Amino acid sequence: MNNQQPPVTFALLGCGNIGHIHADIIQQVGLLKAVCDIDVTKANDFAKKYQCQSFTSITQLLENKNPAQVLVICTPNGLHAQHAIQALNAGMHVLVEKPMALTAADCQLMIQAAQINNKVLMVVKQNRFNPPVIAVKKLINNEALGKIYSIQLNCLWHRNANYYKESSWRGSLNLDGGVLFTQFSHFVDVLLWFVQSKPTAIQAFAANMAHQSITEFEDTGIVNIQFANGTLAAIHFSTNAYGKNAEGSILINAEKGIVKIGGTYLNEITYQNLGEGNLLVSETSYSANQYNGYEGSMRNHDKVYENFLQLLQHQNNPFITNEEALNTVDFIEKIHKTIRPAST
Repeated sequence: MNNQQPPVTFALLGCGNIGHIHADIIQQVGLLKAVCDIDVTKANDFAKKYQCQSFTSITQLLENKNPAQVLVICTPNGLHAQHAIQALNAGMHVLVEKPMALTAADCQLMIQAAQINNKVLMVVKQNRFNPPVIAVKKLINNEALGKIYSIQLNCLWHRNANYYKESSWRGSLNLDGGVLFTQFSHFVDVLLWFVQSKPTAIQAFAANMAHQSITEFEDTGIVNIQFANGTLAAIHFSTNAYGKNAEGSILINAEKGIVKIGGTYLNEITYQNLGEGNLLVSETSYSANQYNGYEGSMRNHDKVYENFLQLLQHQNNPFITNEEALNTVDFIEKIHKTIRPAST
């Protein structure tokens, strides 16, 4: 007798660069039944490559008589909430790319829709799976660092004018949201995951230094934060790193040691002086996501799917909770209100 469970079925919404990464993994862990994009050519090309149905609107997809169990959302940031709520209300589980949404209020509506419909909702935050990030998180959880005095987060990437010309939604406040959402929300998430406290004071300065085509948000900023538990933090972010992505790092200065996760994508331990020996962590074997002319964050999406499938089977706690994903959005919103109070 064969007791093997049938594969989990997926539909993919958004056939852009990140969509290929999801589709490739879905084929390894489940069954990709359908793809959807408002660009007919993209949808048809995806359907041909992955041998599945194609649709050109989410309404059309959700009205399909034989829908998939899970909708994977890879659409522009400003559409995440709308698409997730539609899918959850239609009875599908949802895996949504970062950021969860562009407002904390929309994140809350997504969480409520998942609860009402008794469906799994999970946000992709693959940098949490980087071995150095996991190692430092264990230090913090085990209180091996003691009180965290201060944290410095550097996010220095390269995005040229061609990047913003490639897709019409990039550079739009309503659909893109800004570099803290699109490029650096992974790093902000890890910062908050380490601190485990709410901000009580934020001071921020930002400007558009080099992107003339962007008129609605900044490409560079400095943020100082005080948290309720007393930790002080600073963020330096920019998409003007010369020529290529330069650094994605977090330095923690604490009561019982100092440690820096460095590299371009929080992918290696670059400095440590700890009271209880050193972390023996090799650089992650995963490479960065490669897109058309630029690089993204680390490719840990297989681990995201592993955790997501465990959630569907009620076997494991989420590696990131929806409340944590909401907190990242809320934190970035607060920074934006400090940077541009008249427009937010």
